[in-house]
Amino acid sequence: MKREKTKHKGIYKRGDNYYITYYVGKTKKEKKVGPRLSDALQEKIEREKKVRRGKYEVIERQEKMTFSDLFKLYEEEGDKKEYLLLPKQTYIDFFGERKLSQITRNDLFEFRDRVKQTPKKRGGAEVTEAHCNRIMAGLRRLFNFAVNRQVMEETPFPSSPKSGLFYSEKTGFRRFFTQAQVVQIVNASPEWLKPILLTAYYTGMRVGEILKLRWEHVSLEIGVINLPTSKTLKDPSGLGQRIVMHGELINLFRGLPICSEWVFCKPDGLPYEHWNVFKPFKTVLKSQGIDPKLYSLKELRHTTASTMSLKGSDPIAIKDQLRHTNFKTTQDYYIGSDIEYQRKQIDKITLPPAEA
Repeated sequence: MKREKTKHKGIYKRGDNYYITYYVGKTKKEKKVGPRLSDALQEKIEREKKVRRGKYEVIERQEKMTFSDLFKLYEEEGDKKEYLLLPKQTYIDFFGERKLSQITRNDLFEFRDRVKQTPKKRGGAEVTEAHCNRIMAGLRRLFNFAVNRQVMEETPFPSSPKSGLFYSEKTGFRRFFTQAQVVQIVNASPEWLKPILLTAYYTGMRVGEILKLRWEHVSLEIGVINLPTSKTLKDPSGLGQRIVMHGELINLFRGLPICSEWVFCKPDGLPYEHWNVFKPFKTVLKSQGIDPKLYSLKELRHTTASTMSLKGSDPIAIKDQLRHTNFKTTQDYYIGSDIEYQRKQIDKITLPPAEA
């Protein structure tokens, strides 16, 4: 096909499409842009800027590397965050063999909507907005990893938190159990479940962390649990995140039988899975007149934070116990107040007596 020159240096037309040429060192490069001359001019300017900034090698890598290649690189060299690795197939099914240079912001919105519209594998329930946000947070971390490894020039994720890509977090009323309800729930639970619930209440640990807790990570002498692996951290040193144990919990652990490496295990010595615990807990809630659709094991972590707050604990101590990196997370989503406490606070704004 005949090559037609244009009045712009380094831009020519072949058929219906415009092409640009530019140099990287002494090597001449060319690229097909599309049917619009304005796009070719813009691309020419951008490419030359990037060559001057020394980023051309990154551009070449992102034009060759597929999303699947990137995920494999993350599995080999990344920090292997669980919330990113678990939905691997969901990411691969959508992005798969797409080149990194082809992934746009519109693709991210389309992916998010696809995740939201896909029913859960267990029970077919609708995927929650919070779940979609976790999936998107994992994808954002993966692209940030790509930028840091210089296989992608920039992430397609917007920098503005108001882009609409993430569903807005619902602040306001935070559900948690009162202390009386915790006693009520524990007393109504089967014997094997009681220590798990008390551990959740007395530590603020996530349920998954409790079920995978090993004796080697528990130091009863100083009353501390060290988690080398958690939702937000993987630490091969074994120190990880520190959780201070309540005095009652230390006594509880001293009385637990050691049947395997796991603190909480089934008769066969294997750790409990989520489904072993969730259904019995829902049954207990229902038997005590608590709506199992509104409350779950997750609320025990909220209860720890809220109870500490109601008892006057230092906000930083609450943040540290829940192991949040930012107190705003603790404040916005974990700390709540009950009606009686709120009434005591509002009663403080009395008016002075009227003058005679």
